[in-house]
Amino acid sequence: MIKRKVTWFVLADGAHARVLTRSRTSSGYDVVAEYASPTAQPLEHLLEADHPARAHENAAVDHHTMVLRHDGQRLRKAAFAHEVAAHLNEANNAHRFDKLVLFAAPRSLPDYLAALDEATRAKLAAEVPKDLTRLPVAELPRHFAAFR
Repeated sequence: MIKRKVTWFVLADGAHARVLTRSRTSSGYDVVAEYASPTAQPLEHLLEADHPARAHENAAVDHHTMVLRHDGQRLRKAAFAHEVAAHLNEANNAHRFDKLVLFAAPRSLPDYLAALDEATRAKLAAEVPKDLTRLPVAELPRHFAAFR
């Protein structure tokens, strides 16, 4: 009996991710895993500013405002991408898929790629800078057709 090649389709952004594979029992797709960042809460914007903090530099007579490069939201999104990638790396080590197709929001894609280990990256068939996280499963086949 020939083993069917398993392709995982990862749909991700900075706070949500879904992993799907072609269904063995129907012509659709099954959800393998879903992830949500614990910090992606509706009231989060009340706790922190959505822009970088500012500080005043007093080294000179003139007062200049400099933007601090620490962005909490950006760091949380990168941490979430690393967490999801760690699960993908573990699944690859367990031989759960043969091919990986990654659809990620353009700003999140570099974080996911950086967090995949070498063996998992070797199975990466495509990386698509597109956010499909909010699409229902029924609308996904047309996006997956080129990568089956």
